[in-house]
Amino acid sequence: MYNPTVYDSEKTQEMISSFGGYNHNAVIPDNCFFEEANMGGEEFPLLSPRNKRAYFNVYGDGLQGILGKSELIYINNGRLYYGGEAVEGLEFPDIKGERQLVSMGAKVLVFPDKVYLNTADLTDFGSLEAEFETEEGTNVTCSLAKGDGDLYEAYIVSSAEPEEAVNGDLWLDTSASPNVLKQFSDALGMWVELAVTYVRISCEGIGKNFEIYDGITLSGFENEDLNGSHIIRDKGDDFITITGIITHTVSQTAPIKIERKLPEMDFVCESGNRLWGCNSEKNEIYASKLGDPKNFNSFMGISTDSYAVTVGSDGEFTGAIAFRGYVIFFKEHCIHKIYGQNPPYTLNTSYIRGVQKGSHKSLCIVNESLYYKSPNGICVFEGGVPLEISEGLGDAYYTEGVAGVLFNKYYICLTDKNGKRHLFTYNEKTGIWHREDNIDVKEFANHNGNLFFIGVVDGERRLCLADGENSYGDFPEGLSGLIQEESFDWSCETGLWGLDLPENKYYSGIVIRASAEQKARLKIEFQTNSDGTWKHMVTVDIDKTGSFALPFAIERCDHLRIRISGKGKVRIFSIARKIEAGSELNVRP
Repeated sequence: MYNPTVYDSEKTQEMISSFGGYNHNAVIPDNCFFEEANMGGEEFPLLSPRNKRAYFNVYGDGLQGILGKSELIYINNGRLYYGGEAVEGLEFPDIKGERQLVSMGAKVLVFPDKVYLNTADLTDFGSLEAEFETEEGTNVTCSLAKGDGDLYEAYIVSSAEPEEAVNGDLWLDTSASPNVLKQFSDALGMWVELAVTYVRISCEGIGKNFEIYDGITLSGFENEDLNGSHIIRDKGDDFITITGIITHTVSQTAPIKIERKLPEMDFVCESGNRLWGCNSEKNEIYASKLGDPKNFNSFMGISTDSYAVTVGSDGEFTGAIAFRGYVIFFKEHCIHKIYGQNPPYTLNTSYIRGVQKGSHKSLCIVNESLYYKSPNGICVFEGGVPLEISEGLGDAYYTEGVAGVLFNKYYICLTDKNGKRHLFTYNEKTGIWHREDNIDVKEFANHNGNLFFIGVVDGERRLCLADGENSYGDFPEGLSGLIQEESFDWSCETGLWGLDLPENKYYSGIVIRASAEQKARLKIEFQTNSDGTWKHMVTVDIDKTGSFALPFAIERCDHLRIRISGKGKVRIFSIARKIEAGSELNVRP
């Protein structure tokens, strides 16, 4: 009698113990996940949900603009809050307009309002611009003056040289154009031209809103030589002195206007104790006077001068940032770098991927590298050629990037083609992406080791903390009411498993090793052969903190996906997959 020999099928085991995060591509590594919701990389290489957020009782559609300095600063419903308290007297008429807040020394600058606040003295605030305008009938007097504003007592006005003169006599030579003021020197025996002459303009209150060396524009003067750009050389409440020359003291009652204006700027940043900005309509880049964000029109031929340059590239500016000692202005297809310590600066243009239009808030420095959303991906920039790092986000087209930084993590909120927002994180240390959820983040700000953001929660803008479990420092009294997020649902779904196995092998079982905190929940589901049906395997409600193993038998199939979901704090240590050999025919779907 013949007794056939029965051989055990070949069995092997694969272990996944390091999880690679979000990867939304057709073919992905087995330790990555095609879909994620509310996952985080804080416990890498383990698989775990993100940390809980926290929320403040600061909310409303008027919550616009946020900045971290020695205190957290934000604008809400037309008021600026410093350290959680509203600055008395500082108000913004447009309560819903988007703002850019820039730190420059002790000052915080608000655009497009062109307003400043001195954080060292909260009573010192106001407009960066200044203006003085007279009404019809107001008397304005213009006189030839010395540099200190004192008027010349007497001088001769003629086109011919005076026949008699003593040392110190003054002669206004009208034969030259423009006229020239000369002084007689006994030592030289001749009339010597004075290098600089001044005009004092007097009117009640004319100098109150201005400072010495302000760059101003004059208009409305009957003497046309006085109209145009000037520098204030001296001032008092009721007079200003500028460089210029006139033959006689004159007065007028027709209206005049004096302005200290800032250019209209699309994007602004601070670098080298100067405020920098750009204007797409004029294709220009500007820098303020050194240490003075109020003056963009101060040109005296010295190192502290303002600066302006027209660039030759086409298209709109899309962002600006100071990085590694130079200033970068972005367009979608190129970047403009400004080098140097003082004017005249050096402008360098590189035709490489720039910032996507509408993604200027994606510009962030993580450690020593610059990250931003380009038109076709997220890039990291070290100063040469940008490197794309967003392969894990797949082929989805995203816009309107808004980003922030918390230690090694780059947070970025993006809009997909359907108008839906997605918050992703990228860990520079591990190179791993994770997807959190669909919260709409408007702006991020770092302060005191925390990452704050303005996000839309339950349909309303609210001040939030990105990581409410590991917040640092004490929060100001004005930010009382910190509420930690409740336990949330999370999930992750693998790519297709088994397509890389030979046809005579298949997965026969899976063992998941995990730990969880009390009151957490863990759910496991499978989908075989891409049939679109998720098969529920088990749901575990955790009654006490601890670790455990969950073994499963898998129906024989060509390929499968696994979906792990839950609520509360769960850690997945490993996923073991048992592989067995089988008939080539039987494994076909």
